[in-house]
Amino acid sequence: MSKKPAYLKTKSSSYWVICALLAAIAWFVYGAGNDFELKYLVENSVLKNRSFQGNVEEIFVPSLKTKAYFMEENTNPLVAVSFLFDEAGTAYEENGKEGLVALSAATIKDGAGEYSAKDLKEQMAVNGIKIAFSANKDWFAGTLVTPKENLPQAVDILKNILLKPNFENEYFKLAKAQTIKVLKTEKENPQKELQLEFNKKIYQDHPYAKNPLGTEESVNALKRRDLKNFVKNNLAKENLHLGIAGDLNKEEAAHLIAGIFSELPDKPQAKNLPPLHINWQQEPLQINRKSGQTIVTFAGMGTCRKCEDFYSLYIANYIFGGSGLNSKINMSLREKEGLTYGAYSALVITNKANLLVAGFSTTPDNYVRAQNMFYDEWLNVAKEGFSEDELTAAKNYLTSSYNLRFASIDGIADMLVMMQKYDLGLDFLQKRNDYVNAVTLQQLNDAAAKYFTKEILRAEIGNFKEGN
Repeated sequence: MSKKPAYLKTKSSSYWVICALLAAIAWFVYGAGNDFELKYLVENSVLKNRSFQGNVEEIFVPSLKTKAYFMEENTNPLVAVSFLFDEAGTAYEENGKEGLVALSAATIKDGAGEYSAKDLKEQMAVNGIKIAFSANKDWFAGTLVTPKENLPQAVDILKNILLKPNFENEYFKLAKAQTIKVLKTEKENPQKELQLEFNKKIYQDHPYAKNPLGTEESVNALKRRDLKNFVKNNLAKENLHLGIAGDLNKEEAAHLIAGIFSELPDKPQAKNLPPLHINWQQEPLQINRKSGQTIVTFAGMGTCRKCEDFYSLYIANYIFGGSGLNSKINMSLREKEGLTYGAYSALVITNKANLLVAGFSTTPDNYVRAQNMFYDEWLNVAKEGFSEDELTAAKNYLTSSYNLRFASIDGIADMLVMMQKYDLGLDFLQKRNDYVNAVTLQQLNDAAAKYFTKEILRAEIGNFKEGN
């Protein structure tokens, strides 16, 4: 019988069962559309009063010239390493090389060193090793999860992938063809078209505005050597952030990351991005197309991750549109008026810009009414603020549900790497709920008044002639 996780203080042995049950309920609520209240279940579950007990330590490896955040967690014989190369994302591509980073993330496991692509897949499958890569505007990231007993194989495989990727021609050509196919069909998806066009409106001539997949022309022009040069020039020690969690001690963790990353180049050769200045006075973007749904999206000024008002806006966003079907905007537009299948809001935090985004979809005949109601609700938040009851309910859910993030070892490693990226401190996991609970009603409403303003950009796509 496995022992209880060290990072949660509990008298019950059913933690994993509860997590699985809550995950199933979450799917049932949001996937199947049942009327169960996940919010109620989490707030009243045994998870609510659990406290984080794990000890996060900082590791420095001289040969690596960088630090890592580490947490020992020996509930199961697994090890996870999450790594992030900052300023190596899609926005940092050279002109004419658009699509390079996304294509690299998709094909970097297709052969490495003396391993063929087939060999890598077989070795990972046989040894239970999982390696995944992803990229966004700002960074190129990856995750390794392996049984502890297979660490030597996992280290060798990941080291070869990072230092000697082959990007085998067969898979490279296939990935290019698939990317071009996606680019050709993106305009068939109204939501995707709106997202791409709205990015151009928000970011204008800044690199953030470009399609992360590139263009047909740029992808067609990419060569295998371009991908190899990207890895060689951008994955370096200086822009590396690391999070490690699992069944190993601090010395073993230091040895692990030294074995994987010590031979990387010291410095990346990535270009610097220019400052970003958003013009909040632009006219709305309207894309007319035949569609049964009209989709509307908004963007306003947000806040940075370490800004003093981050948690105030975090909670304000949660209440307004970040809590799914229970959110303020969904209760108004969906539950009371039946004007939308769903509305949302979210915080977007990037290296060069922080946004508060929101949106909804509706039928063309309800478009005008839904938009007016949404806008009224947005401005009313700034004018009237939120209630003490809304703040209390939000705090209860956000603190009660927090422990669900610790349900997987790779999830913990991911949190550790983001803690390092944003310099949140080694004690962040213990203090996070305190930060949430410390937000006062005055601070919450000050954030609402500051960020839910008239200075927002709007974009929409659909049939507008039928609106009333």
